[in-house]
Amino acid sequence: MVHYIGIDVSKKVLNVFDGRKDLVFDNKEGLGSLKKYLRKRYPDFSKLVILFEATGIYSYHLKLFCAEHNIKAGIINPQASHNFAKSTGMRSKTDTIDARMIWAYHKLMQEKDIRIPKVDPVLISLSSYLASYRLTLKQRLSLTNHLEEVKDKTLYRLLKKEQGRLCQLEQELLLRMDAYIKEYPELNEDYKRLLSIPGVGQKSAISLLVLFRTYPDTNRRQITALLGLDPVQRQSGNSVKGRGRISKHGNQMMRKSLYMPTLVSLQYNDKIKAFYERLVANHKPKKVAVIAAMRKLLLIAHAIYKNKTVYVPV
Repeated sequence: MVHYIGIDVSKKVLNVFDGRKDLVFDNKEGLGSLKKYLRKRYPDFSKLVILFEATGIYSYHLKLFCAEHNIKAGIINPQASHNFAKSTGMRSKTDTIDARMIWAYHKLMQEKDIRIPKVDPVLISLSSYLASYRLTLKQRLSLTNHLEEVKDKTLYRLLKKEQGRLCQLEQELLLRMDAYIKEYPELNEDYKRLLSIPGVGQKSAISLLVLFRTYPDTNRRQITALLGLDPVQRQSGNSVKGRGRISKHGNQMMRKSLYMPTLVSLQYNDKIKAFYERLVANHKPKKVAVIAAMRKLLLIAHAIYKNKTVYVPV
């Protein structure tokens, strides 16, 4: 008999539901208290499945714990579990309730989605650099917008100095990411292949590299869905027929990071430019054509990463 454990991960604690009891354990390196409980209740870890949401750095200890102890895990897209909770009619939201919802989600999971996770230390470090870069960029852009409203000269000079510090930190993080990638030959080769695509620069190449390395076994359809670029339809009988659109259920940050490279590609990448112009010529709205071009750019990059080839111009 398979035993399912639902865990809601936060920065400091793990809220656990084992099908009967609500429990709380510290979320720190080694997860000693959780391990002690599991050893006592489930001597055979091969019959255990731990379910939790992909919450980035907060779920790292749990993912590493499963990998080290050969425990199968079902790692759930937070958007999927959120929609599942809404479908049950549950209005309240607490960590305990979330753990119960995650446990109940096992009824919807397929066998292929449950496996012993693999931990890639190189990817973890690079992802941390990228997350720090994105945070710094967000802070700098927010401060830049705020500066437009500041009238006090003393305050303006103070904030302008902070803006300069953030710009410097951005550049330092980019340099460090570039240097880190070059320490690993295989990673560096993948990086250079992505940079061979016209329109893909340093920042977008690093983002794509992290994405593809995080999900190495994805196919074209899956990688498109992971970014929320998969098309969805809204139709019910003859009375409701909405216009087709993208799902937007995937990684919003990654989707945003592809927007500017796509606009650049419309100027300098012959394949993307021809694809876009053909759609516009066929009376597709320009906004729709740009989204389609973004998906095309993603699929080209994914094929280059998977096949270990460089970009071939038209």
